[in-house]
Amino acid sequence: QKSVEALSDALDQPIPELEEEEEEDVDKSSVGLELWTKEGGDEAGGFGPFDDEETRDFYCDIPDFLTTIPPKVLGLLDENIDVLKLRNMQKYGTGFDAVETDVEGDATTEVTPASAGELDAAESLEDSAHPEDPEMEENAGEAEVEENSPHFALKTLLEDELPECCRREQVDEIAERFCVKYGASKNSRKRLSKTLFLVPRTRLDLLPYYARLAAILDRVYPDVSASLLKSLQQQFHGQALNKKNQNLESRLKTARFIGELTKFRLAPPIVALRCLSRCLGDFNGTNIDVACCILEACGRYLHRTKHTEAALATRLETMMRISKTKYLDDRSSALIKSAFFMVKPPPVAPRRKAKVYPPLEAYLRYLLMVRLDPSSIPFVTKQLLRFPWSDPSKQCGALICRIMLKTCRRGRNSAIGATAAVVANLRRSKPEVSTRIIDAVLEELQWAMEYPIFREQQRTLTYARLLGELYSASIVTSQIIIHQLFHFLNFGHEIPDALREVSEKRISDTVTAITDT
Repeated sequence: QKSVEALSDALDQPIPELEEEEEEDVDKSSVGLELWTKEGGDEAGGFGPFDDEETRDFYCDIPDFLTTIPPKVLGLLDENIDVLKLRNMQKYGTGFDAVETDVEGDATTEVTPASAGELDAAESLEDSAHPEDPEMEENAGEAEVEENSPHFALKTLLEDELPECCRREQVDEIAERFCVKYGASKNSRKRLSKTLFLVPRTRLDLLPYYARLAAILDRVYPDVSASLLKSLQQQFHGQALNKKNQNLESRLKTARFIGELTKFRLAPPIVALRCLSRCLGDFNGTNIDVACCILEACGRYLHRTKHTEAALATRLETMMRISKTKYLDDRSSALIKSAFFMVKPPPVAPRRKAKVYPPLEAYLRYLLMVRLDPSSIPFVTKQLLRFPWSDPSKQCGALICRIMLKTCRRGRNSAIGATAAVVANLRRSKPEVSTRIIDAVLEELQWAMEYPIFREQQRTLTYARLLGELYSASIVTSQIIIHQLFHFLNFGHEIPDALREVSEKRISDTVTAITDT
């Protein structure tokens, strides 16, 4: 509509009436929003917004501790269990083909960006090897002495075992241990949320596993993921506003973490889209890297989700339009193109279907183009003699000649000599093959001289080599070779009569001297 209005203003013409698109009927009985699976297409492959089954299982196959662990162990009442199950059903649906019903969720409210002092404190804690919650530092000394205390066990779990997670099973095990032993304590949940938030900025490999841990606990203790998401949003927007001390590694870590939470459906899609819009508002410097990082983290997921595809497409179009109007260096341009094509890969050309040959021709191609080498010449010759030469409809001579020439052009270099040897073996019983081969080679050489094309030079050299191999196999006489050589030298220009007479005289003198001796 906006494009039509702008065009009508430029042309000073009235706006034509546009047909309104009919809205698709949506099944209100379904739980959540269905993802764009593109049934029957090759892009989705039946895995929803993910590329393969393993990735889909990692982000969607989340254990439900509400059904496997007793409520008393989790520190919850029976009424709370029912409320949580209903909430999880509305937010996550029954499988990977649904997302939370409220796409924007709580993200419609503006998040207060973190101040410069809070950002510096967070970055200093990220640089430390074992970030700790300041509220727990007072009792840390006593807990270190008592190794059997719950505080020391929780510290070991969060600081020693959690950073070593590199498999999905390890994360699930740690999540179960935390729920059973420490989940009932609100202070323990706060410390876990703080630990997840203060992941070292150099350990980007931990972000998918930390996000999975938050997704597992969100089904039981929603306050963990809510606190983590709020802290990440404050840090992201605070770092975007604080342009004096730009720490690119920390910004990339925050952006990628938000992208991982989006794929686990912990963060509403509007959170990642709003972060991307923030970078597009000032699209230069480190904002380019951060925007590309968001697209690499969750852009493909948002593109293949039906209800966020249009919003992401608008922002991608804006990004590409800005990148074309601005003068960017080669690195930034390559980064933008890489992120764009990661979200929307270029269309793949359809594969060429393999040509189906008749059985006789297919076997002949196998013999000459695959099996033929200097050691298999007798075998190939015997197999060719078994062909139906007596059947005129098969035209074995013409077929064998055509495949032999193609073998010399497209096969290995040693196949030229082997082909000449096979022709020599067939000369006595099947002279048709040698005659056709010689005629075809001479015709090809003549055509190459009359129509010289640069790209056909290798083809011409192949036929010249084959002619020499045929002479070595005693199939071509020396007269043909000498005549062809003279034809190469004399073709395309005239030789003076005096030079021709001198050459003929020298040749005759040489021949006379040889005969006299």
